[in-house]
Amino acid sequence: MIEMITALRWRNFWRLGALFCTMGFSFATDLTVAPSADWKQTTWGGEKAWTSTSAGWTAIVSEERARLVCLAPASSGSEGNLLYASAKASISWGGHRCWLGPQSEWKTAWPPPADWEASAAASLSASGTRLTVVHPHTEADYPPLSRSYEWRGGVLHCGVNWQGGHHHAVHILQVPQSSVIHVRRLVRKDLPLGYALLPVFNRPKALTTTELARDISRVEGDEITLRHKNVTEKIGFAPQEITADIGDWQLKMRPGVATDVTMLLPDLGLLTQVYLGDRENPFIEIEQLSPFGDNRPATCEILIEPTCRNCGAPHPQ
Repeated sequence: MIEMITALRWRNFWRLGALFCTMGFSFATDLTVAPSADWKQTTWGGEKAWTSTSAGWTAIVSEERARLVCLAPASSGSEGNLLYASAKASISWGGHRCWLGPQSEWKTAWPPPADWEASAAASLSASGTRLTVVHPHTEADYPPLSRSYEWRGGVLHCGVNWQGGHHHAVHILQVPQSSVIHVRRLVRKDLPLGYALLPVFNRPKALTTTELARDISRVEGDEITLRHKNVTEKIGFAPQEITADIGDWQLKMRPGVATDVTMLLPDLGLLTQVYLGDRENPFIEIEQLSPFGDNRPATCEILIEPTCRNCGAPHPQ
């Protein structure tokens, strides 16, 4: 992850239709609160978990992975999972990963701290439609981290809270490698292609004038389509909604509200990112980053909206 920090001008966000609030910023979202189911205990793949169903969709959060691991049509159970979730024996446990940046402040460049990526929840509690997941806190170098999940109609609000420090949030959803990703580029003076290729593995810095490889992308005007072709790449875009076509379904991931954050932005302000895996990483990661916090408790959420692509309805019938 690149560690350059910038304060973008508001007009770059307005051109994407973003709305900002005085306590932080949030993107234009459907804030209508519709009735949704409470969280109930269940099992998922033999793991202790919690489940909640709303507007025809079921979300499952694993206690043993401290994260959302399944988002599927209620009629299909976990068999129709729109998320990629690997075995716990692998480095990545898949689903909804959530870290704090900048990565340069991690004790090691990789993997992420075990408290965030490879530990069971320290505690988990349900209060009506809201599920709170508290991560263990064994490393004093990092602030405590907790998450929340709550359905509001057909939109799942996924929040993260961190207790101080100059950090920013990184929300990551792993989706199947067959997914087709849709994003938009935004050309500006310091970003002539409207996107940048971000550091991955041995690349030392962002590439702002290097075009995407044709085997993984299609660019038509401002519309960009990305596919997994066993070629590793990380691409950064101005903040926006990401759309993933997954078979007959579609998954939209967009930034939500962030509170108690600053105007300092990581990764050249390219807070919406896509990681394309290789043969050893058979998944795609769609990501939303937050601005930096200011050494006090801060929050940041993403909104996940699953829909049916071919049935002409907002949820499976």
